Amino acid sequence: MDKSLTSLVDIRVSTVGQNMTGTLPTELAALDFLQRISLAHNQLTGSIPSIYGNMKYLIDLELHSNQLTSTIPKEFFEGESFLQRLNIGDNVMSGTLDTRVGTMLDLKGLHLFENSFMGEFPTEIGNLDLMAYMRVDANEFSGPIPSQLGSLTQLAELWLMENNFTSTIPSELGQLTRITDLRVSANQLTGTIPEELYTLSRVIFLQLDENRLSGTLSTAVGQLTNMWSLRVNNNELTGAIPAELQYATSLKQIWIMYNLFTGEVPRDICSLYVAPEAGVSGLISLQADCSDSPPPNNCYCCSVCCSRQETICLALYKT
Repeated sequence: MDKSLTSLVDIRVSTVGQNMTGTLPTELAALDFLQRISLAHNQLTGSIPSIYGNMKYLIDLELHSNQLTSTIPKEFFEGESFLQRLNIGDNVMSGTLDTRVGTMLDLKGLHLFENSFMGEFPTEIGNLDLMAYMRVDANEFSGPIPSQLGSLTQLAELWLMENNFTSTIPSELGQLTRITDLRVSANQLTGTIPEELYTLSRVIFLQLDENRLSGTLSTAVGQLTNMWSLRVNNNELTGAIPAELQYATSLKQIWIMYNLFTGEVPRDICSLYVAPEAGVSGLISLQADCSDSPPPNNCYCCSVCCSRQETICLALYKT
């Protein structure tokens, strides 16, 4: 390699329409001061070279949307790491996440989505005080969601959906005061929705659907005035649908179908719809169990009515 290249600190490959093939080049590790590697959205195969884990100045590694296999090399977890962003989502990688991930103290973004990682999610992740964005959805992680995630007070985005997480939603997630996007859909979670989640004043997306959650939807849900999307559908929630949803005035999507709620959908919630001529964006989608005869949850203004008996939904209302 040309010695003049060893001082390079940044390599960014334009990936639009490039369709790069082959394996990741080990020669990049010879660039002594290299800080960023972006080789996403290609057709690269093989494993991540272990030597990348020894690149002491590397802070940003973006390899998502390729066809990479194997697991994260152990070298990434040995010695001091200055890596701030690791994005290896949308590949075909597997294995477990090393517990030593908790020593990568500069890590701000961890994206492992759409792979086949498995095993319990390391509790040591709670040591990463700078973590702001974490997407580990669409894997095969199992066991309980670590309560230690509640220590990540800088976290704005947490995607845990489409895994095999069990047990309850940790109440400690209510300590994530900066969270705007919390998704734990399509797992095997049980128990009730922690009251602490209703204190997440910045949350915009709260998606708890397709689990086995029980108990009621608290009247405190009306406190979430910045929330755009509330999805609690396909659970085992009971009791009345809280009229206090009307106070969550930013809502655009409310999905409460396929539960065991009783009584009608409160008409006060209909006030969240805004006439198009008003020039203001309001509620767009309200879906409930209002299709059967008699309907479990009669609804005056639902955009979609679903049938618990036939598990089908029918669009009814347009704003």
